[in-house]
Amino acid sequence: MMVPRAYPHRVPNENLAMRRDPRTTSGVTLLECVVAMAVLAVALLAVAPSIEAVRRRVGVDITARAFLASMQTARAEALGRHRRVAIAPQGDGRLSSGWVTFVDENRNDRFDAGDQLLGRYAPLPPGINVEADWALYYTEGLAFAESGFMRTENDRWLSGTVRIEGHGRRICITINAYGRARIARRCAAAPR
Repeated sequence: MMVPRAYPHRVPNENLAMRRDPRTTSGVTLLECVVAMAVLAVALLAVAPSIEAVRRRVGVDITARAFLASMQTARAEALGRHRRVAIAPQGDGRLSSGWVTFVDENRNDRFDAGDQLLGRYAPLPPGINVEADWALYYTEGLAFAESGFMRTENDRWLSGTVRIEGHGRRICITINAYGRARIARRCAAAPR
Protein backbone atom coordinates (compact mmCIF):
# COMPACT_ATOMS: atom_id res chain seq x y z
CA MET A 1 0.00 0.00 0.00
CA MET A 2 1.15 3.43 -0.81
CA VAL A 3 1.40 6.07 1.79
CA PRO A 4 0.49 9.52 0.63
CA ARG A 5 3.21 12.06 0.93
CA ALA A 6 2.48 14.86 3.22
CA TYR A 7 3.09 18.33 1.91
CA PRO A 8 3.91 20.99 4.35
CA HIS A 9 1.00 23.25 4.93
CA ARG A 10 1.63 26.73 3.53
CA VAL A 11 0.42 29.69 5.48
CA PRO A 12 0.15 32.83 3.38
CA ASN A 13 2.24 35.63 4.58
CA GLU A 14 -0.12 38.49 5.25
CA ASN A 15 2.71 40.97 5.18
CA LEU A 16 3.56 40.03 1.57
CA ALA A 17 0.06 40.96 0.38
CA MET A 18 0.35 44.36 1.99
CA ARG A 19 3.72 45.16 0.45
CA ARG A 20 3.93 46.03 -3.22
CA ASP A 21 6.82 46.88 -5.37
CA PRO A 22 6.64 50.63 -6.23
CA ARG A 23 7.85 49.87 -9.77
CA THR A 24 4.89 47.59 -10.55
CA THR A 25 2.01 49.72 -9.32
CA SER A 26 -0.54 50.68 -11.94
CA GLY A 27 -2.67 53.79 -12.02
CA VAL A 28 -2.65 57.40 -13.06
CA THR A 29 -1.28 60.26 -11.07
CA LEU A 30 -3.13 63.51 -10.62
CA LEU A 31 -0.54 65.32 -12.71
CA GLU A 32 -1.05 62.90 -15.62
CA CYS A 33 -4.83 63.47 -15.43
CA VAL A 34 -4.44 67.24 -15.49
CA VAL A 35 -2.08 67.10 -18.50
CA ALA A 36 -4.45 64.78 -20.40
CA MET A 37 -7.41 67.07 -19.72
CA ALA A 38 -5.44 70.13 -20.86
CA VAL A 39 -4.49 68.43 -24.15
CA LEU A 40 -8.11 67.39 -24.70
CA ALA A 41 -9.35 70.94 -24.01
CA VAL A 42 -6.89 72.43 -26.50
CA ALA A 43 -7.93 69.89 -29.15
CA LEU A 44 -11.63 70.67 -28.63
CA LEU A 45 -11.01 74.40 -28.87
CA ALA A 46 -9.12 73.87 -32.13
CA VAL A 47 -11.94 71.94 -33.84
CA ALA A 48 -14.94 73.83 -32.41
CA PRO A 49 -15.18 76.37 -35.29
CA SER A 50 -15.13 73.65 -37.94
CA ILE A 51 -17.79 71.66 -36.09
CA GLU A 52 -20.02 74.75 -36.06
CA ALA A 53 -19.49 75.31 -39.81
CA VAL A 54 -20.42 71.70 -40.55
CA ARG A 55 -23.51 71.99 -38.34
CA ARG A 56 -24.67 75.07 -40.26
CA ARG A 57 -24.12 73.43 -43.65
CA VAL A 58 -26.03 70.36 -42.50
CA GLY A 59 -28.89 72.71 -41.55
CA VAL A 60 -29.19 73.66 -45.24
CA ASP A 61 -29.33 69.98 -46.23
CA ILE A 62 -31.96 69.21 -43.60
CA THR A 63 -34.11 72.14 -44.72
CA ALA A 64 -33.89 71.06 -48.37
CA ARG A 65 -34.85 67.49 -47.52
CA ALA A 66 -37.72 68.73 -45.35
CA PHE A 67 -39.05 70.88 -48.21
CA LEU A 68 -38.74 68.02 -50.67
CA ALA A 69 -40.55 65.69 -48.25
CA SER A 70 -43.28 68.31 -47.73
CA MET A 71 -43.82 68.54 -51.49
CA GLN A 72 -43.95 64.78 -51.93
CA THR A 73 -46.37 64.46 -49.01
CA ALA A 74 -48.57 67.27 -50.35
CA ARG A 75 -48.76 65.62 -53.78
CA ALA A 76 -49.61 62.23 -52.25
CA GLU A 77 -52.28 63.82 -50.04
CA ALA A 78 -53.83 65.62 -53.05
CA LEU A 79 -54.01 62.36 -54.95
CA GLY A 80 -55.29 60.38 -51.97
CA ARG A 81 -57.89 62.91 -50.77
CA HIS A 82 -58.97 64.13 -54.22
CA ARG A 83 -58.59 67.66 -52.88
CA ARG A 84 -56.30 70.58 -53.58
CA VAL A 85 -53.33 70.54 -51.16
CA ALA A 86 -51.07 73.57 -50.86
CA ILE A 87 -47.77 74.58 -49.31
CA ALA A 88 -47.72 78.22 -48.25
CA PRO A 89 -45.31 80.44 -46.34
CA GLN A 90 -45.88 80.81 -42.66
CA GLY A 91 -45.70 84.18 -41.02
CA ASP A 92 -44.33 87.06 -43.10
CA GLY A 93 -45.29 85.67 -46.52
CA ARG A 94 -41.88 84.22 -47.43
CA LEU A 95 -40.83 80.57 -47.42
CA SER A 96 -37.73 81.60 -45.45
CA SER A 97 -39.94 81.98 -42.38
CA GLY A 98 -41.12 78.37 -42.71
CA TRP A 99 -44.10 76.76 -44.40
CA VAL A 100 -47.35 74.96 -43.75
CA THR A 101 -48.99 72.17 -45.73
CA PHE A 102 -52.79 72.13 -45.75
CA VAL A 103 -55.94 71.10 -47.61
CA ASP A 104 -56.89 74.27 -49.50
CA GLU A 105 -60.70 74.16 -49.49
CA ASN A 106 -61.21 77.71 -50.80
CA ARG A 107 -58.41 77.36 -53.41
CA ASN A 108 -56.62 80.62 -52.54
CA ASP A 109 -53.17 79.13 -51.75
CA ARG A 110 -53.21 80.68 -48.25
CA PHE A 111 -53.75 78.92 -44.94
CA ASP A 112 -57.05 80.27 -43.62
CA ALA A 113 -59.38 79.32 -40.82
CA GLY A 114 -61.25 76.22 -41.90
CA ASP A 115 -58.34 74.74 -43.89
CA GLN A 116 -57.11 71.42 -42.52
CA LEU A 117 -53.46 71.63 -41.43
CA LEU A 118 -51.38 68.65 -42.57
CA GLY A 119 -47.89 69.76 -41.56
CA ARG A 120 -45.78 72.67 -40.37
CA TYR A 121 -42.05 73.33 -40.76
CA ALA A 122 -41.06 76.45 -38.89
CA PRO A 123 -38.98 78.22 -37.87
CA LEU A 124 -36.04 77.56 -40.15
CA PRO A 125 -32.50 77.43 -38.78
CA PRO A 126 -30.90 80.90 -38.69
CA GLY A 127 -29.10 82.04 -41.82
CA ILE A 128 -31.02 79.82 -44.26
CA ASN A 129 -32.98 81.37 -47.11
CA VAL A 130 -35.66 79.65 -49.22
CA GLU A 131 -36.76 81.21 -52.53
CA ALA A 132 -39.19 79.93 -55.13
CA ASP A 133 -38.81 80.80 -58.82
CA TRP A 134 -41.88 79.69 -60.78
CA ALA A 135 -40.78 80.74 -64.30
CA LEU A 136 -44.00 82.49 -65.46
CA TYR A 137 -45.79 83.32 -62.21
CA TYR A 138 -44.90 85.01 -58.97
CA THR A 139 -46.14 83.14 -55.96
CA GLU A 140 -44.27 81.99 -52.89
CA GLY A 141 -46.29 78.86 -52.27
CA LEU A 142 -47.37 76.02 -54.47
CA ALA A 143 -50.42 73.81 -54.74
CA PHE A 144 -51.20 70.37 -56.06
CA ALA A 145 -54.51 69.79 -57.80
CA GLU A 146 -56.60 66.68 -57.25
CA SER A 147 -54.71 65.08 -60.16
CA GLY A 148 -51.32 65.60 -58.45
CA PHE A 149 -50.25 68.25 -60.97
CA MET A 150 -48.97 71.62 -59.75
CA ARG A 151 -51.42 74.43 -60.47
CA THR A 152 -51.79 78.15 -59.77
CA GLU A 153 -54.87 79.70 -58.16
CA ASN A 154 -56.36 80.03 -61.66
CA ASP A 155 -55.63 76.38 -62.55
CA ARG A 156 -52.65 77.19 -64.77
CA TRP A 157 -49.66 74.84 -64.98
CA LEU A 158 -46.81 75.64 -62.64
CA SER A 159 -43.19 74.50 -62.68
CA GLY A 160 -39.93 75.94 -61.46
CA THR A 161 -37.15 75.82 -58.91
CA VAL A 162 -36.90 76.25 -55.15
CA ARG A 163 -33.48 77.36 -53.88
CA ILE A 164 -32.41 76.66 -50.33
CA GLU A 165 -29.16 78.41 -49.47
CA GLY A 166 -27.07 79.63 -46.60
CA HIS A 167 -23.65 79.28 -44.97
CA GLY A 168 -21.89 78.78 -48.32
CA ARG A 169 -24.18 75.96 -49.49
CA ARG A 170 -26.98 76.02 -52.09
CA ILE A 171 -29.43 73.24 -52.98
CA CYS A 172 -32.03 73.50 -55.76
CA ILE A 173 -35.19 71.47 -56.03
CA THR A 174 -36.74 71.46 -59.49
CA ILE A 175 -40.40 70.71 -59.96
CA ASN A 176 -41.99 69.90 -63.30
CA ALA A 177 -45.61 70.71 -64.17
CA TYR A 178 -46.62 67.13 -63.38
CA GLY A 179 -45.68 67.76 -59.74
CA ARG A 180 -42.56 65.61 -59.63
CA ALA A 181 -39.76 67.12 -57.60
CA ARG A 182 -36.08 66.25 -57.56
CA ILE A 183 -32.84 67.72 -56.27
CA ALA A 184 -30.99 69.30 -59.20
CA ARG A 185 -27.42 68.28 -59.98
CA ARG A 186 -26.44 71.88 -60.69
CA CYS A 187 -27.81 74.83 -58.84
CA ALA A 188 -27.33 78.33 -60.19
CA ALA A 189 -27.63 81.40 -58.01
CA ALA A 190 -30.97 83.16 -57.94
CA PRO A 191 -31.36 85.83 -60.63
CA ARG A 192 -31.19 89.31 -59.16
